[in-house]
Amino acid sequence: MKIQIGSLSEGTHQYHFEVRPTDIELGEGFAGPVSVDATLEKTGKQFFLKARIQAAGSFICDRCTARFDLALRPEYRMFYVPDEEDAGGFDPSEVQVVPAGLPIIDLAEDVRQTVLLAVPLKLLCRPDCRGL
Repeated sequence: MKIQIGSLSEGTHQYHFEVRPTDIELGEGFAGPVSVDATLEKTGKQFFLKARIQAAGSFICDRCTARFDLALRPEYRMFYVPDEEDAGGFDPSEVQVVPAGLPIIDLAEDVRQTVLLAVPLKLLCRPDCRGL
C-alpha cells in the first residue's frame, strides 16, 4: 500500500488497494481482503490523505462465547508535511512529517492501526445477546 509521491502532480488523486490481513500483520482473527479507498490531495509540498477501509474479522462473543463475524468500516485522515514547522496547526495524531525527497508514502501501518482501533472493546455477537 505504497503511493509514489516523488513526481506526483498537484491536485486530487484516487487510489484503491486490497491486501491480505497477514500482509499488514492483523492476525489470524481477520479474514478476507482488507480494502482501502484513498484520496490524496497534493498542495505544494503538503499532502492530505482520506482513507476508507473495509475489513472483516471473526471474533468470540464476550457474553455467550459464540464465534461471530464482524464487518469493520473505519476511516482515517492524515496530513503529510515536509518539516516540523508545518505540523504546528494540525492535530498531532493526524500529521506525519515526510522528509523532502522521500519518494513514497506507505499506508500499511496506519491502516493496520486504524483497523485494530475499530474493533469494539466489548465484542458482542448481537446487541441483545443474553450470555451463557
